[in-house]
Amino acid sequence: MLENLGPAIASLLDLQVLGLIIVGVIVGIIGGALPGITATVTVALVLPLTFQLEPVLALATLAAVYMAAEFGGSISAILINTPGTPAAICTALDGFPMAREGRAHEALNVAVIASSIGGVLGVLVLLFFTPPLAEFSLRFGSAEQFWMAIAGLSIVCTLTADNFTKGVISASIGLFIAGIGTDPVSSFHRFTFNILAMEDGINLIPAALGLFAVPQMLILISSKDGIVEELRPQPGAFLKAFSYTMKRPSLLLRSSFIGVLIGILPGAGAGIASFVSYGEAKRISKEVRKFGEGNPEGIVASESANNAMVGGSLVPLLAFGIPGSPSAAILFGALTINGFVPGPSLFNENAEVTYAFMMSFFPAIAFMLLFGIFGARAFASVLKLDRAFIISTVLLLAVIGSYSARSDMADVYIMVAFGLLGFGLTKFGFSIAPVILGLILGPMAEEGFRRSLDIGNIQGSVWPYFFGRPLSVILIMVTALMVFAAFWQEAKRKGKNKQDLSIEG
Repeated sequence: MLENLGPAIASLLDLQVLGLIIVGVIVGIIGGALPGITATVTVALVLPLTFQLEPVLALATLAAVYMAAEFGGSISAILINTPGTPAAICTALDGFPMAREGRAHEALNVAVIASSIGGVLGVLVLLFFTPPLAEFSLRFGSAEQFWMAIAGLSIVCTLTADNFTKGVISASIGLFIAGIGTDPVSSFHRFTFNILAMEDGINLIPAALGLFAVPQMLILISSKDGIVEELRPQPGAFLKAFSYTMKRPSLLLRSSFIGVLIGILPGAGAGIASFVSYGEAKRISKEVRKFGEGNPEGIVASESANNAMVGGSLVPLLAFGIPGSPSAAILFGALTINGFVPGPSLFNENAEVTYAFMMSFFPAIAFMLLFGIFGARAFASVLKLDRAFIISTVLLLAVIGSYSARSDMADVYIMVAFGLLGFGLTKFGFSIAPVILGLILGPMAEEGFRRSLDIGNIQGSVWPYFFGRPLSVILIMVTALMVFAAFWQEAKRKGKNKQDLSIEG
């Protein structure tokens, strides 16, 4: 690893790279701060703009956008009590009360300091743990590849849906979409309906733009504007925030560790990391009653976890080719567009670019900290933009981004179709994450399954190859455990609901 860090750091010292990282941080903070845009939508909208860039430039820009957008959500959460990202919901619980007390500067500084520390810890885990995991994944055969995809789908169904059944349906939709196109073995056209543009399958970029950007904008149309809390002068706000945050190392480390672990789980995302971390901080805190009334501990827990999640979400992406969050799924598209196959081959064939991508998070975090401290007032003014302008701009960028993927109008129609699909799923309580993960993991599962059948037949029996290998057994056990846990949680939830209804009756 050490021999690759030198060239990676040297490539990041280029002024063009640093300039694009700065632009990425600014765009990410603005995208995260605008309610309804979210980090995933921001990354998806910026991705088409990087198509003509060199791989290091493109990936460094997207890394900056991803990291900064997760922090950006705290700005609107604190100032207008409307989280810009799902991960900032918990930040709003204590951030907005602080703003109402005239402590908005302090709350914003606590948020950016905690986000920066959590981000650094998450990236350190990414940097030091991913290469060994990638090397370990080289032991995976076709059967392990298949079971890894199934385990990833089972985890995302468990974590991201209101109930397991809806999660399975969402993942099944993604798997069906992944099957559209030309069969890689028989060259038979599957579900193409004689449409030429569908013979190559569904492109990830228009699908992601449709699933994430369009539903959010349609929902945003019906939402109400918030009132921006005034950033009143608060001398010494930064020093007070810095001192407060640094005096709680156990809270920072615990919340960051939670963020990393949840980030590693496929599809979980920053929202879950933030909620779990906030709940744990509240459980342990000596000032439990102050939570929800302006306790900075809540901001520290939420923000350190959601930015630590960024590094964690890229661990399974770079090591196994399985995204750990919806935003990481967009980065999966960025890697494939640049000709890289997410997984262990990245470290064997494109080590310099891969390490440059991971290292680019450090300058991105540094610029995020500076802009968060000194540019709070400027970013707060963005919240006063008219919603009609935001919605029209995002939809226009979604159309342009979809077309630029392959310069094909068919991709624009695909984006619109997926936008309507995503809006319908959201309205009926289905999660979007299992759909996009199914779309990504479907080809991986199919390839592993069909290769395993061929190898098993050559060896004389399919069953031992599928179910008898040690790593396969472990992955099967993980899958079974996650499915059992999902049904157990669903049964408990239904039992609690029945109990509440009986009490009310």
